[in-house]
Amino acid sequence: MDLTWLGTAGFIVKGEQGTIAFDPFISRGEGEKSPFTVDSFANVEGVFIGHGHFDHTYDVPQIAMHSDAKIFAPGLTGLMLKLRGLPSEKLIHASHNEILFKKFNLRAYRSSHVKFDLPLVYSTLKRCKLGDCSKLCGLGLGYPKGLVQTYSFEIKNKKILFISSAGCTEKELLQYRDLKVDYLLAPLQGHSDIQGIVAHQTKIINPKVVIPHHHDDFYPPLSQSISVDVFREKLKRLDYKGEVLEIPLFQSCDI
Repeated sequence: MDLTWLGTAGFIVKGEQGTIAFDPFISRGEGEKSPFTVDSFANVEGVFIGHGHFDHTYDVPQIAMHSDAKIFAPGLTGLMLKLRGLPSEKLIHASHNEILFKKFNLRAYRSSHVKFDLPLVYSTLKRCKLGDCSKLCGLGLGYPKGLVQTYSFEIKNKKILFISSAGCTEKELLQYRDLKVDYLLAPLQGHSDIQGIVAHQTKIINPKVVIPHHHDDFYPPLSQSISVDVFREKLKRLDYKGEVLEIPLFQSCDI
């Protein structure tokens, strides 16, 4: 399996069964310019959306128009994508009651978004000028979170779990642990103690390998870089026995 990290929570996954993508966001504001364009998704068959925030959905309508990909999105997020130009015939409701993509035995699970805490909000406001704060409000109101979903899929008998936001409840985490995950794609963004929160979640899910994502400074000054080294240290303190695999920004790895 070839796994490409697009930045934020975005991935392109290539396997013998085909090519799929998760939460592609390539615009990036004033962040480091992405080498990817809408044409990078020409061979993608399905795009799976974890939730509706701008850094997960902003580029999806344009990506859909430049590929044959079907867009799988839950509830309100699908409606908002249609309002932003996504053709109705390309949208599929990402139900958690059935297999969504048989080639990858891909399923969706109800999940939750991490709660932004006051220290994070305060530090973000300190970095932002008035115009930046106005932009943040506009992006927040224009791209509502909607339902949050986690996705599991399989390649060569290996099970991968993609989490778009680290708000998982204990019940959800236990459900994910029962999946016996080989690779966990875990988001490091959205809380002042995000490394500790995700380390705790990783310990419960107990994957063989955890791959952090969303830790890049994707939309400054509204975003910031998150230390993966701190995440490693938090996992070490919890006596996590698995491996941490850090994929460099915009790079690929074969797993």
